[in-house]
Amino acid sequence: MNLIDVLKLDIDSIEKEYGMIAVVLNKIGMSDYEAKAYVALVVRTYGTADDISDLAGIPRTSTYKALRSLAGKGFVNYKEGRPTIFHIEPLLVTKSRLINEIEDMFDKLEAVKGTLSDKGTPQLVYTLAGKKAVLAKIGEMLEASRKSFIISTPAIQEVRQELASGFKEALKRGVQVIIVAEPMVKVPEASHVYRKRDLIATDVISDGTTAMIASPDLTLCGYSDNPFISSHLENFMRIVLEKLDSTSTNR
Repeated sequence: MNLIDVLKLDIDSIEKEYGMIAVVLNKIGMSDYEAKAYVALVVRTYGTADDISDLAGIPRTSTYKALRSLAGKGFVNYKEGRPTIFHIEPLLVTKSRLINEIEDMFDKLEAVKGTLSDKGTPQLVYTLAGKKAVLAKIGEMLEASRKSFIISTPAIQEVRQELASGFKEALKRGVQVIIVAEPMVKVPEASHVYRKRDLIATDVISDGTTAMIASPDLTLCGYSDNPFISSHLENFMRIVLEKLDSTSTNR
């Protein structure tokens, strides 16, 4: 049985409806297989890769990979076993998260809009790929900090494991170290710790002169050593911190 049978739609209707959904899902980063698997899982609520494969009409191996990828992106969750059972994340929760991510992205773009001139501007934003390289750059920014170091990340555990000693050294130098992390997660030593749910990216600002925005899994980042961009991002982050101040834990 496939989606056409389940939804009792004729082939023209299902292709039209799915086509419209797939376009949007592609825009938010899903591949064609991921989009098909996601729609099928929404219909079933939960199921194995075989269940979803039959319903979505895609190969079983590709379905399993698509579902695991969707889990990594926060659209589904799963329980390991024989077989693995996949569950759809609540749609309203996913909707809210995506809206917050988009709003946050455009707020950051608005913060840096107009900071560069139209003519004669050198390349000021650099891209780094690979978790090792991104963590190394965070460590470099931390080591170079002299006044302030701000990091907001859903991956603070990995940062702590790699750079715990760097945070201690920064504090010894008198650097104001500010961390924004998910609730109930152990963090490195810091001057101030703020807790925020559903962090969607890694933001790092050092002394208001260098800045980084990285993917949640720390595999890709944009880095700038332009003080105009960095100070604008720091100002934006300070506004966020003011909103969190009433629920912060200071150390």
